[in-house]
Amino acid sequence: MELVAAAAIVGFVGDATLQLLVKNTDFNWGLRTYFAQHGWAESLFLAAGMLAIFFAAYIYGTGLPVTLVTMAIYGVLLDLLFRETMVFPSLQGYYDHLNYFWSAVWGAIPMMLPLALVYLIGKKQ
Repeated sequence: MELVAAAAIVGFVGDATLQLLVKNTDFNWGLRTYFAQHGWAESLFLAAGMLAIFFAAYIYGTGLPVTLVTMAIYGVLLDLLFRETMVFPSLQGYYDHLNYFWSAVWGAIPMMLPLALVYLIGKKQ
C-alpha cells in the first residue's frame, strides 16, 4: 500500500474515532466546537485529505528519508505551525486544552501510523 493512501486512511479512521469519542463519551479535548462547525462528513474528509497532503509534501517535496523518527519530527513541526498560525481557528479549543507537549505528541502519532500500517500490510503478504 502506498504511504499517501495509507495516510488518507489513517486520517479518515482517526477522525471517525475522535468523532465517536466526542459524541458518545465525556471525551472532548476542545474538539466539540470543531466537529460542530465542520460537521461529521467534512471533518472526515478534511482529516483524510490533509494527512495525505502532508505525506505527499514530505515524500515528494523534501527528499528526506521516510522513517518513524523523521515523520514524528515532521508531525511535531506541523503541529507547532498549526498552533502558532491558527490556520484552522476552529481548532482553538483543541490547542487551548492541550499544552505544547501533548499536542506535539498527538501531532507525531498520525504521521507515524501510516508507516506502521504499510509495514504491517507488507509483512502479511
